[in-house]
Amino acid sequence: MIAVKLSGRIFDDRSLVREYVSIIKSVEEKVVVIAGGGTTARSYIEAARELGAGNYLLDVIGIEASRLNAWLIIAGLGEDVYPKPAESLGELLTALGHKRRVVMGGLQPGQSTATVAALAAEAVGARALINCANIDGIYDDDPRRNPNAKRIPTIRASELAAILRSSALPGTYELADLWSLEILRRSKIPMYIIDGRRPGLLLDVLRGGVAPGSLVLPE
Repeated sequence: MIAVKLSGRIFDDRSLVREYVSIIKSVEEKVVVIAGGGTTARSYIEAARELGAGNYLLDVIGIEASRLNAWLIIAGLGEDVYPKPAESLGELLTALGHKRRVVMGGLQPGQSTATVAALAAEAVGARALINCANIDGIYDDDPRRNPNAKRIPTIRASELAAILRSSALPGTYELADLWSLEILRRSKIPMYIIDGRRPGLLLDVLRGGVAPGSLVLPE
C-alpha cells in the first residue's frame, strides 16, 4: 500500500496530470492519492475573503477545490478507482475493500492536505507517503530567496518539526505541518518529498525506494 500526495500546483498543468494518471495506473499495489487545492482553491478563497467570508467558509471552499482536483484524477483512472473522492477516513477504508485506487481531497476545516495525507497513510497502513511537492526537497534555508540554500537529503521528523516551530523555513508548511509529522512518527511511516514537476521521480521511488529529493524518517 502506498499513499501519494499531489501538490495542488500540479493541477495547473494538464500534461502533468496526465503523466501522474498514467503512472498511478501502472502501479500494481493499492494506492491512495490525496490532491491539494492549488490555484483553484487560492482563487476562490481570495474571492470569498473579499466578500467577507469567515475562516470556516474559506476552509470549506479549499476542501471543495481539492475534491474538484481529486475528481480530475478519478476521471483518468478508469474502472479500477473508487468512483468519487472519499470524504472521510472511514469511507477511504471501505472504498479500498472494493477498489485498488482511491482518491481524496481535504476532509475537514482547519486541517491541511498534508495532515490529510498523513492520516490517510496511517489509516491504510501505507509503507510510505510520497509527497509530490512544488519544491524538490527540504532546504536549510528558503531556496526561493537564498540561491545558496542546500537541500537536506535525509532528516528526522522530529528535526523537521523543530524547524517548523522556529519558522526558519518560510513555505515549509506546503510540505508538512506539525500534526502531519507527529502522525508519521507515531505510525512509523517515512515520507519522500520529490519534485512534483517531474512525475518520473514518483516511479523512481516506487521502483527502488530511492530518495531523489528529501526523505523524512519517522523518528
